[in-house]
Amino acid sequence: MTKLSKSPMPVVRFNIHTMTTSKRRRSFLSLLLGFSFLNIVAHAAITDTQVNALVSDAIQTHPLVQSARAEQQATLEGIDAAKLNLLPTPSISAGYDADNDFVTQVNLRQPLWTGGQLTANVNQAIFDDKAAIEYVYQQQNEVAKTTIEAWQSYVDAVGKQRVYADMLDTLAEFEAMMTRRVRAGVSARIELDLVANRILQEQNAYQAAVEQERIALARLEQIIGRSLPANNALPVPDLKLLVAEAKAESQNFEQMAFNQISFYNPAVVREAYLVESAKQQLKAEDAVKYPNVYAQYQHSFYEDSDDNDGQFSIGAEYAPGAGFSNFALARASEARVNSLIQSQEATRRTVMEGIQTQYQRLISARDRELSLVAASAGSQIVLSSYRRQFIAGRKQWLDVLNAVRELSDYEVQLVQTRAEYLAAFYKLQVDFGLMSWQQRFAQNREPVTLFRASDPVKAWLDEQGYATQTDLTRPSVPTATQAQLGYGTPNQSQNSSTTVLAKSADDQYVSINLPEDAAAELDNGSVILLEDDSVVIEPTNEPSLSNSE
Repeated sequence: MTKLSKSPMPVVRFNIHTMTTSKRRRSFLSLLLGFSFLNIVAHAAITDTQVNALVSDAIQTHPLVQSARAEQQATLEGIDAAKLNLLPTPSISAGYDADNDFVTQVNLRQPLWTGGQLTANVNQAIFDDKAAIEYVYQQQNEVAKTTIEAWQSYVDAVGKQRVYADMLDTLAEFEAMMTRRVRAGVSARIELDLVANRILQEQNAYQAAVEQERIALARLEQIIGRSLPANNALPVPDLKLLVAEAKAESQNFEQMAFNQISFYNPAVVREAYLVESAKQQLKAEDAVKYPNVYAQYQHSFYEDSDDNDGQFSIGAEYAPGAGFSNFALARASEARVNSLIQSQEATRRTVMEGIQTQYQRLISARDRELSLVAASAGSQIVLSSYRRQFIAGRKQWLDVLNAVRELSDYEVQLVQTRAEYLAAFYKLQVDFGLMSWQQRFAQNREPVTLFRASDPVKAWLDEQGYATQTDLTRPSVPTATQAQLGYGTPNQSQNSSTTVLAKSADDQYVSINLPEDAAAELDNGSVILLEDDSVVIEPTNEPSLSNSE
């Protein structure tokens, strides 16, 4: 006989030599239920961090995300390349002149004014890089949704197995009861065959759910890029509790789904950055209308005569292209900008449509879940009633088995609906940017400061300790670099409120502490006269000193 233990590790004993055909069928059913019970017990209930863990693994290792990151590294290098174009361009050439002398020429050209072309190229590279980062985010969202779909298929399959296992257990009890009735001559043999046929149908459905689980696990392995355990790979949460939590957290989803949340979607933000990149390209191509001004140093080395000839020059160059083709390219870039603007709007509408459609799936699944809960409870009551009425002789055996099938169908639909609800909930979280790994998206949405050609110069001056701000006041505690440049530490007393750095005859800076009323006098247009060690403040009718003075 088959014996099923209720411990976490069921013990199955099978003695085939002492069984009849009916007993063998019941033993096979019990064996199947035993392994089903083992599979279900091993799936402990967990929270939705299971989904976050799978998604986190997927977005870190998936090839689509890695490819987008590699592309972003290329655009990052493009920013450095565009900035390097602001530096002098060296070139070297060698050949024979008219006197058949071998001459080597070294040329160094520094652009002075390009009509904004070089600056626009740098800004274009910056926006291209930001668009590439948003493409990484976009790919992460797509991979996350694919992972959620695979997880949905997995929990749906395991949930169905639980339902079919319960139904098989119920049918096994019915088979045992009908076997006793047939032996007693109370029921016909066909009724025992009927319940045996229903058991085979449930077994077939159970095996289909097992295959669905295996396929879902295979998909998850490919998505996350690592192998999962062969048996009981993932714990399955209690769908009922998880749906209840999701309902509580989705109270404001309707407002988010129908407002302008699509503007924060990576696909839409990427299109916006591509529009700005195209505008910068238009500026760069528009600059061909103006000549380029440059400074150049050219040095010639004559090998035969050992003569060296260096020459410095400033010149202008104007190259509108063959047949002034650069003007046509500028017009084409302007049309491309308009095309990208329309593409951005089309992307925004597509994203908005997808979000609202997903929200409608969420609402539909929520409503169906409520109906199926009531229908499943009603079917359970009907089954219990039909079972009692069959024993009393008021219902047919087929009515009882149909009630079992109806209950099974409702519970299977309930599992499917809850899995659909959770998948829609998690996908909307991805679309709304509510996942924990999406918090870094905000770093790429900060206001963009356009590059200017003077920025590297100011940055270099700041590194050298030359303050680029124009006011006359200095920090009360100068930095080490400032001290190296001759700035002394002001010795401020309690009665001084303003410190002015005056320049002496030997080009050394000295600090002068002024009384509290001196600041007000300076604001009214007074000037400072230095006479030996004293300070005299005299009023004047001239305009007040500006910060630059």
